[in-house]
Amino acid sequence: MVAEWQAVLQRLRARVGEHSYKAWVEPIRCARDEHGFRLEVSSAFFKEWVLRHFLSDIRVELRELTGSEPELRVVVVEGEAPPPAVAEARPDRQPPSRKRATGSAGALRIGHLMEHYTFERFVVGPSNELAYRAACAVADGSERAYNPLFLWGGVGLGKTHLISAVAHRFLGRAERRRIAFLNAEEFMNQMIAALRQDQMKAFRERFRELDLLIVDDVEFLAGKERTQEEFFHTFDALFTAGKQVVLTSDKPPQAIPHLAQRLRSRFEGGLNADIRPPTAETRLAIVRRKAEDRHVELSDAVARLIVERSGPSVRELEGALTRALAWAELSNMPLDEASVAALLGHVTRAPGRVSIAQVVAAASTYFNIPIDELRAHGRERAVAEARQVAMFLCRTLCETPYAGIASEFNGRDHSTVVYAVRTVEKRRAKDARLDVTINALERSLREAAARRAA
Repeated sequence: MVAEWQAVLQRLRARVGEHSYKAWVEPIRCARDEHGFRLEVSSAFFKEWVLRHFLSDIRVELRELTGSEPELRVVVVEGEAPPPAVAEARPDRQPPSRKRATGSAGALRIGHLMEHYTFERFVVGPSNELAYRAACAVADGSERAYNPLFLWGGVGLGKTHLISAVAHRFLGRAERRRIAFLNAEEFMNQMIAALRQDQMKAFRERFRELDLLIVDDVEFLAGKERTQEEFFHTFDALFTAGKQVVLTSDKPPQAIPHLAQRLRSRFEGGLNADIRPPTAETRLAIVRRKAEDRHVELSDAVARLIVERSGPSVRELEGALTRALAWAELSNMPLDEASVAALLGHVTRAPGRVSIAQVVAAASTYFNIPIDELRAHGRERAVAEARQVAMFLCRTLCETPYAGIASEFNGRDHSTVVYAVRTVEKRRAKDARLDVTINALERSLREAAARRAA
């Protein structure tokens, strides 16, 4: 894979949002030949989606990195994108990363299981020690293992790293083991496909005969009643059989909206371990570890500057490091304090609050709708949808109760805001363009708040 693509991936993750990134950008493979950059995808449908929704963003990022207009082609290469996982561990082989694994369910690939996401490469600190130790106990088959293990925390703090590490170690044990490693959306998509093809019996057998089920982003189940019902029966079958379940979410079970009470009860019945933003010392250790993994030696001054000039999450930290290393490689210049300060100065994060007035003003500008119309009671579709997005952003960014938000929109009832938030959450899960829009507005508002606080 070309070196520039790694830097592009980091930028695209921030630009398009985590949901769209995992679903559509991460599976793309990039190569370079005499004709330019070749983006390889797994199907004609995938190609069409990338062309419609992401090609322009990819072009912009490549142009900024290379300094020239890139020649881009999107080609279909059958079988290259990883479908959701079911894999079988055997004593005579190493744990797979993105290699194919053959089991009784057929030749399938482990989804999103990165080779370098192991326990050995996970930096432990006060913010994640409980989650780390619990994950190790599960992976090692300890008698004190916790079932289910529910890891929760914000985006980019290491949840996916830990569950990948569990899968690697679990597959590396001598016993014959079958695992599934996928996110909640993939579980739903497999279920829908099975329903359409009248293959629910095979679907249930595939998941209920596992030794380990790992599901990322279970908050995606919110509001999806049919998927929740199927997941509940899968969970119960595995739990009753003494099989291990590991789950992640961006929030604790009790805070996931529209989650069936019986599922919430199951999720709360094991060990809930939160992962908080790392301390400054842990972040410094992470930068050094990530640099070592790339065979790069950083001076103490440069490492500390990268920590100071990046956001609070591990993912933002890694993104800042990737950008600095890409600049050094492409410009053939050494990394020093001056170059890193100049390169990362504009991504400096500082604490800052976002007000409802600022959200409304940003939405007004973005959607080209006057502020008075956004606050009013008009029901024109474009205005109503923009108003719902503004209410959603007020709820997620302003730390204001529903009633407080409602009062800022011409005295509406709080139930109107609740409905708006739920509507946007549902639409965002299905509409990549809306997801991109919300992420762009969130990023703009947070950066403006950071600049004001600086």
